[in-house]
Amino acid sequence: MKKYFYNEKLILAFILINVSIIYLHTFSSLSKFYHLFDTLDVIFTLFFSVEIATKINDTPAKQKFKVYLKDNWNKIDFFSIILALPSLGILFVPDLEIFAGFTALRSLRVFKFLRIIEYIPQGKEISKQMFKAFRSISFIIFAFAIYSTIISLISVSLFKSSAPTYFQNAFDAFFTIFKIFSGDGFSDVVGEIEQNSPGGFVYFTKIYFVIIVFTGSILGLSLINSIFIDQMTGFEEQIEESEKELLKELRKEIDVIKKQNEELIKETQKILADKHSKD
Repeated sequence: MKKYFYNEKLILAFILINVSIIYLHTFSSLSKFYHLFDTLDVIFTLFFSVEIATKINDTPAKQKFKVYLKDNWNKIDFFSIILALPSLGILFVPDLEIFAGFTALRSLRVFKFLRIIEYIPQGKEISKQMFKAFRSISFIIFAFAIYSTIISLISVSLFKSSAPTYFQNAFDAFFTIFKIFSGDGFSDVVGEIEQNSPGGFVYFTKIYFVIIVFTGSILGLSLINSIFIDQMTGFEEQIEESEKELLKELRKEIDVIKKQNEELIKETQKILADKHSKD
């Protein structure tokens, strides 16, 4: 039985089938198959749970669980299945929707799909580089969030009365500012302020939001994107370098084989010549 838990192709197939079942479960037209979908999902969840338990038990260490979780991919496997366990409630309560919010818990089972990254060619290497890129821009993201919060608080004090739809409180203002940074809803926000404000204040508003768009979207988001892209481009260069090294090694091996063949041919010719001279 253990061989099935270590068969990567089988695990990948099960993940894809399981996610397809969850996908089909969202269509009301297929409601007559919901019971079948739930049953299959429970079977897959149990299989993945036993798979992880088996791999933890097979870990060659005293503190098996701790050692198992040292690997980031094992963490993804473990926690994606933990989040999927609420779906097992269908075994005990057929109508899970009688619990308010339990449907949302069951939706967490889609995190099992994260496991597919492990089986994508170079998936582990790409994801590692992505995590490195996120670490590189973590400070800029933090600074950007602080800047957005400050701008949100200022905007509430300036526009709460003239644009309550967008600046009713600091949370709504933060969401509005972020939309403006992304280039969405700029004209709507300015339009509502213009309807409820005197002419002089409207001019100030336009200048204010132009500065916000420039500093936020151009300097903030663009800087984050450029650093992230630079990190991922570096990964591609690393792959190219590694491929070049492999080619060099292959060429060396080919040269060695050529020399061995040449020596073998010479030895064969010498043996044939000696034999011919004796005859």
